[in-house]
Amino acid sequence: IIIFIFGEVISACCLDEGFYISEYEKMQTASDMGMSHEELMSATNVLLDYLKDKRDNIDLTVTVDGKKVKMFDERETLHMIDVKALYINALTVTRILGALGLLSFFAIIAFNKKRSGVFLGYLKGNGIFLAILAVLGIYAAIDFNSFWTGFHKLFFTNDLWLLYPDERLIQMVPEQFFSDLVFRIVLFVVICAGIPAAVNFVLYKIFKKKEL
Repeated sequence: IIIFIFGEVISACCLDEGFYISEYEKMQTASDMGMSHEELMSATNVLLDYLKDKRDNIDLTVTVDGKKVKMFDERETLHMIDVKALYINALTVTRILGALGLLSFFAIIAFNKKRSGVFLGYLKGNGIFLAILAVLGIYAAIDFNSFWTGFHKLFFTNDLWLLYPDERLIQMVPEQFFSDLVFRIVLFVVICAGIPAAVNFVLYKIFKKKEL
């Protein structure tokens, strides 16, 4: 259940168009890339629609410094194929785990006379997950470059993620963008995981009192 919450928060944050707009304005991305804000958002929506599996490619022509050019090169296109596969597979796995988690949670409650133990178990699992998240968050805060490099080495089997500074994908979403995104994800995971944890805590106290 907790992993499901984590996956859904990542998905929501990564596909939040408003976040991209905010980051682009903060970093003046459009002007730095020699593009209009409208064309930059058009390219962003192409990427987001691609991840959502609403389109088959990221082919797009834009105007950069007054010239019509192809937005993404071959290396960027190949990397996005890997990103899309990772995103869809991760989302599928977390949703399956979420369904299995809910089924097992209610099944255990139905067949367990000491229901307080079920709620306590969830709280312990939640605590372990948040502790791991805290360690990763501290690691990212101390050395985000190392954290981000480690993430890519763990989840990608090639070096296509090593993009050049002049490639537009890296200009759109540089390290600062992902740093802001990761800490946003951590914040929302803590909030979203905290709600069912609070409910479980209340239920634990109620059933513990009844069992005593």
